[in-house]
Amino acid sequence: MKVFKPNIIYGDTSLKFFNSLLKIFNIKKNFLKIDKFKDNEYNIQFLKNFTNKSLFILQNLSSPIHDNIINLLLIIDFLKKNPVQNLYLIIPYFSYSRQDKNFSENSPISIKLISNILDYFKVKKIITLDSHSNNFECYFNTPLKILKSTSLIVNDVVKNNIFVDIIISPDIGGILRAKNLANYLNLELVIIDKRRPIINQIKIFCLIGNVKLKNCLIVDDIIDTANSIIEVTNFLFFNKIKNVVVYITHPIFSNNSYYKILNSKIDQLIITDSINFCSNFEKIRIITTKYLFIEEIKKNILEENEA
Repeated sequence: MKVFKPNIIYGDTSLKFFNSLLKIFNIKKNFLKIDKFKDNEYNIQFLKNFTNKSLFILQNLSSPIHDNIINLLLIIDFLKKNPVQNLYLIIPYFSYSRQDKNFSENSPISIKLISNILDYFKVKKIITLDSHSNNFECYFNTPLKILKSTSLIVNDVVKNNIFVDIIISPDIGGILRAKNLANYLNLELVIIDKRRPIINQIKIFCLIGNVKLKNCLIVDDIIDTANSIIEVTNFLFFNKIKNVVVYITHPIFSNNSYYKILNSKIDQLIITDSINFCSNFEKIRIITTKYLFIEEIKKNILEENEA
């Protein structure tokens, strides 16, 4: 069966793997022009008519977060009025996904507002990567496909002969992610009971499992200030582990916090390219997620052709 070349545009021109993804599909031009007025208002122009076609919008919601959100909404609004036959959103990093619950009695559930806005446009599907928790899905009426980085981590561990004794979930919320990885690698799961009394600060209550003289692999979705992962690492070394490698999907690295990693006891940090990061550091390595998204795009094209 013939698989047609997908119609793809991208609003976030900064994310490097978007460009390599387009090359794989032999798409040589982005048919979307994005300019700004002097006051930073967006001026968006489409260079091709996508009426009655299925279209994939590639747009990350990493920093500058609010620029990228407004950018995406303007793009969707125009296309839904054309109309486009089926509209797919590919959002590798989904900002506000951490705010899937009330942090206090006086705080909003911020992802609920973002989901309500996107639900209004009734797009065909939203495709993202490694959501912060299972609560994320509950706020969307739009069909969601949450790709998992587990297979990438397994392949990387095997390919690079990384010796691991145990998989560690750095908090209760990450148990499912860590458990899936532990099952793939046929390893024991250890859980750290970590909580946040206030934003960007943690308190470790207990360790569930034995880590003494073990080679540890920590898996998590986000690294922001790096305070949390370093606290967890120090706690593990206090409990006499051998060493630790860390796999993180979304490298936010606020205020150049990766320098903390370089000066920490972490043996190696492996991140994905869901957010741009230029690593010239031996301690930090990047694995690509583009093939996960390529396969998902192909899958949706096939499903449309078979319908």
